[in-house]
Amino acid sequence: MEPRSAPASRGALHVHLLQRTATELAAALDVAGAVSAVLRSAHAVLGTSSCGVSVHDPDSDLLLPQLPDAVDGADPYGPGHPVPLDSSTPSAEAARTARPVLIRSVEELRTRFDGGLNDLVVATGELSWAMVPMLARGRLVGVLRFGFDRPGSLDELELEFATALAGQCALAVERAELLDTARDAVQAAARSEQRYRTLAEAGSLDVFTAEPGVGLTSDLPGWRALTRRDGPVMPVGWRDDVHPDDLPAVIETWNRAAVEGTRLAYTLRLRTPDGWRWISTSAVPVRAEGAGSDAPVQEWIGSAVDVTERVRGERRTRTLQALTSALASVHTHDDVVAAVLAAAVDGADAVRAALTVLPEDPGGHEVPLHTWQRDAGRQPLDAMPWSGAQHLEVVAALEVSGGAFLTEQYVADDRSHWAPEAFADAVARGEVAWALLPLCSRPRQVGVLLLSFDEPQPEDAAEREFLAAFARQAATALERQLLSDAERSTASILQEALQPGPLPAVDWLQAHRRTATSVGSEVGGDWAEIIALDDDLVAVVLGDVMGRGARAATAMGEVRTQVRTLALIDPRPSAVLRGLDQCFAVSGTDDLVTLFYGLLSADGHLRAASAGHLPPLVADAAGSRYLDVPPGVPLGVAGDERADVLDVHLQDGTVFCVFSDGLVETRTRGLTEGLDAALAVLGDAAGRCEAGRPGAQDTAAAVADELMTELGRGVEVDDDVTVLVLRLLGAER
Repeated sequence: MEPRSAPASRGALHVHLLQRTATELAAALDVAGAVSAVLRSAHAVLGTSSCGVSVHDPDSDLLLPQLPDAVDGADPYGPGHPVPLDSSTPSAEAARTARPVLIRSVEELRTRFDGGLNDLVVATGELSWAMVPMLARGRLVGVLRFGFDRPGSLDELELEFATALAGQCALAVERAELLDTARDAVQAAARSEQRYRTLAEAGSLDVFTAEPGVGLTSDLPGWRALTRRDGPVMPVGWRDDVHPDDLPAVIETWNRAAVEGTRLAYTLRLRTPDGWRWISTSAVPVRAEGAGSDAPVQEWIGSAVDVTERVRGERRTRTLQALTSALASVHTHDDVVAAVLAAAVDGADAVRAALTVLPEDPGGHEVPLHTWQRDAGRQPLDAMPWSGAQHLEVVAALEVSGGAFLTEQYVADDRSHWAPEAFADAVARGEVAWALLPLCSRPRQVGVLLLSFDEPQPEDAAEREFLAAFARQAATALERQLLSDAERSTASILQEALQPGPLPAVDWLQAHRRTATSVGSEVGGDWAEIIALDDDLVAVVLGDVMGRGARAATAMGEVRTQVRTLALIDPRPSAVLRGLDQCFAVSGTDDLVTLFYGLLSADGHLRAASAGHLPPLVADAAGSRYLDVPPGVPLGVAGDERADVLDVHLQDGTVFCVFSDGLVETRTRGLTEGLDAALAVLGDAAGRCEAGRPGAQDTAAAVADELMTELGRGVEVDDDVTVLVLRLLGAER
């Protein structure tokens, strides 16, 4: 069996499949269609060996298995057996108790239940089962049954998905049964106002007639029940109840269905006394009896089901997931602010979002206000009505109350201490409701998030908890970024102070150093330098301290000082590396440091050793290649005597390059691929420089620039990069 995916990715898949299933169920106008949609999703997500739907028959008190429409691989959707509600079976217990029943092993099934039906289940070879009741408005509709060829049944996340699926299935089956009843009623009796009212009361059903180009030609009692409309519904009065953004698609869909006589299903927002509600609607044509599929449509049977809470729940989940995803890819304080504001407008349905972030010492300072407007994006900064000290008081008060949720009436009554003038301007802009949410993380109070709405907002606890969770997530991200910025600033100052200065002038050697830091990342521990030991001898050093931030910068400064001191005492590569190992042993540090150290003389004699660092590149008349420097182990790692040293002679004009691993290895490019690319770029760049004879002061810089440019093209740079290029001048001096 395939391993289960991580909870975050599984949760996103579950939401996606529930949304897709809801769409399919809205179009299902019979029980078989509803069953097919539910079982497909259950089989795909839960990896069932078998699954099925049994509907409760109140007359016989049986759970009756339902056959789906034809689906691929029909075996997993077997019909099962009728189950009496008073039997000793998991399905009957789930139906009687209205609670899920999980059977995690064959032994548990035999211990808890008995009877022939259970023996039939065991005979299938399955190892665990789950039975989830299907409830609609508290009424038992049936039971969803799952069988697995693995022990353990459902985990917590899978049970949550199965329960949501059972609820969707219950509503769809109930609606399909009502539609079946309505179809029978249409063909058995004449149309009458009394019948309309009866069907509408039974399940938000309407029977109506419509003509292309005219509109409705009969009333909609069910529609009236939802909207509590006083005015006329026909021929086009119903349009006034539909949200303006949804109306064009609704009109187009209805006109096409009226012309073609086809069934239809969609979801729209409907104006009700309680505000906008999401309604799942469907309708099926009824043709003249016995006249065939080409007969004219006599009337339509339609249903309207309120799915507002489901839509809101899905929106809340999507919004928090989208905010998490957006915050994972930002690196600066400004980007975090923009991500939070955009998610608030897009996901929380705010017409305007504003956010303030308190400085570390608010005092009497002004606090800037960042705003985001629907359809306009980031807006210029507004004046903040509170000083820093007042702002801190506001945040503290909001933290205690869990936020403030204001209405237009509350603001109009002038009972608010939340900047009345600012809210008066908001009312003039058409805003009618506001949520003021504290941005508080565990260590500190960060600021305030203000959401403005142009529609009345629900006052239920679930919506307020969603907004509070959104604010907590935003506060945590802002606090984390503030701490990161502070550390980055400290580390940058530290690294700048500890970095080597300009390369020394050596008359027989041309040298150029290039460094770059990945966007948004903390400073790291790369450095490169040349140590002039005498007129004809230099030490070439490039080191890399693993890690980032102030610690890496400090470690880099310590190792650099040790290298310079040891090189002045005894510059031989083996002596320097042994001395560094001893320094690490004495200090007890656990920092991981790699180092290239080379001793180069004016006649081209190079002695080089490595402490776990990448090999250097050279390019000369024979082409470009990597030098076979003994790799060694990182500094401070026991077991290396540092006896292996490369001893070669470089020709005049040779280009010599050392670099940190950030040049060649990235998230999107492997090390081997990067090393091959660097070898090719160095050969091309050195060859062009030699052919063009650019001059003694140009070759090293040109090669370093081309390496940085070409190897950084089209890849995601996620590490610091340091490159040191040398060229032996020889006779060119």
